[in-house]
Amino acid sequence: MYTVFSENNNHLITEANINFYASPFVHPKRKMKDHDFIYILQGEWKFGQNDEEFTAKKDNILILSANNTHFGISPCLPNTKTMYFHVKGENDFTSNIPQDGLCINSLCDVSSNSDIKKYFSEIVNCYLQGKQKKADIFFNLLLYELCQPVEDTENNIPLRIKKIVHNSPEKFFSNAYLAKKCNVSVKTAETKFKEAFGITIHQYMLDFKITEAITYFKNFPEITVKEVAFNLGFYDEYHFSKQFKKIMRTSPTEYKLKIHNL
Repeated sequence: MYTVFSENNNHLITEANINFYASPFVHPKRKMKDHDFIYILQGEWKFGQNDEEFTAKKDNILILSANNTHFGISPCLPNTKTMYFHVKGENDFTSNIPQDGLCINSLCDVSSNSDIKKYFSEIVNCYLQGKQKKADIFFNLLLYELCQPVEDTENNIPLRIKKIVHNSPEKFFSNAYLAKKCNVSVKTAETKFKEAFGITIHQYMLDFKITEAITYFKNFPEITVKEVAFNLGFYDEYHFSKQFKKIMRTSPTEYKLKIHNL
């Protein structure tokens, strides 16, 4: 089953909280006017909705749709922890999906997308702090992320390496370190990365850093070459300038002058 949301509607969060169940607990049987979003932080819970069954585990989101009967099939595991929110139900789009309709599966494994957990948490925290509009905005961000194709980053070694590199532009990583983070040998990490992207890990890291440097130069005219070098983890200005010129065919100083004169 899926739930449809209109992309252009104003979505209203009506309730939110974090729950902890030290002892097994059966979810009550009910039909709500609002959609019920449940994020499993730890533990496991088995739900039913109409004639479907769902087993929600850690880093799963379960959407119990408005105006549908849902219930607990079995008690949750001891020490299950969830965060949840209710969002005002929309029209029933199941038979006539609007052009701006976003179809979200009832059960989503979101373990490979840390942004989803962050947005879900922001919705709950903003609502509890009385920041209604901010909670509603984060819900729209959450919908967008839930509609994106799932990238199995956890089992995709090249994507995991790229993510590590992107998340810490101020660092240089050795192939041995990256391989260890991915729980594979150095040879496997290097081979899989080159097969996926056509270049070595080290060359990708350099290309990424030079792209970041160009962004610095374009957005911050006053920044010095030395500052950019240190921001991107280079030993010194000379090392950075040498790599920049090798890739861009011009020195960083000349590049800065050129783009700002233009």
